[in-house]
Amino acid sequence: MDPSTQYFLKVQLAWIGISLAISLPLTVLLPFPSSLIAIIGVIVGLTYYRRRKMLRNVGAYGSYMGFMGAKGSSGDVNFYCISCGMKHREASCPKCGSKMKKAGF
Repeated sequence: MDPSTQYFLKVQLAWIGISLAISLPLTVLLPFPSSLIAIIGVIVGLTYYRRRKMLRNVGAYGSYMGFMGAKGSSGDVNFYCISCGMKHREASCPKCGSKMKKAGF
């Protein structure tokens, strides 16, 4: 097995263990309806925390958050021709006429 796959599996198992370690005592301490709501809250909270941590690790949290952030709006997107590298905002490259392009900010 690839070392990165092993690391991924270890991290996933660790998070499953953390969520079980929090959820099982909640099921014992709280009555049924409130324990279910608390467990759902824990799962949502852990998912939010993990996603925020992952986005912060790649440098995306706070500056560019998908297409919801102000920096990623359509006015800031430039296209670069894959063939010649010219920066443009048109459907096809004005220099070589190629329609193959990549987006950049």
